[in-house]
Amino acid sequence: MASFSPLVLSIAATSFVTFQCLFHFVSPCISARFCPGYRRLSPKHNVEWNSRTVSTFHALIVGLFCLYILLFDDAVNEDPVWGDPSLVKINVAITCGYLLSDMLLICYYWRAIGDKFFVIHHLAALYAYYYVLLVL
Repeated sequence: MASFSPLVLSIAATSFVTFQCLFHFVSPCISARFCPGYRRLSPKHNVEWNSRTVSTFHALIVGLFCLYILLFDDAVNEDPVWGDPSLVKINVAITCGYLLSDMLLICYYWRAIGDKFFVIHHLAALYAYYYVLLVL
C-alpha cells in the first residue's frame, strides 16, 4: 500500500467523522440511558465524560486491531521492519482520525478539557504517525 494512498486518507477522514459522531450523538444517548448520574453532570463534566467515552472506544478498537496484527498478520510478523504494513497503516489512519477529532474537541471545549500538554501530545503523535505513513 502506497504512503498516503486514497484508502489511508479516506480511512482517516471516516475515522474523524465517526469519532465526532460518537462524541456528539452516541455517547450522550447511551450514557443517558444506562448511567443515571449522567443527566446530573455539569456541562463541563458532560464534555469530559463524552471525551473519555470516545477515547475508551478508540483504545478498544485500535487495541483489538493491534492484537489481530500481532497474532495473524504474517507479512508483518515475518519481517517487522520491511514487511507489508497494510494493516498497520489502516490502524494508524484510524488513530490519526481520532487524534484530529480529539484536537478539534480540545480546542472547541478548551474550558472543559483544554490542556496545552494534550495538544503537544497529539501533535507529537500525529508527527510520528506522519513519519510512519511516509517511510513505510
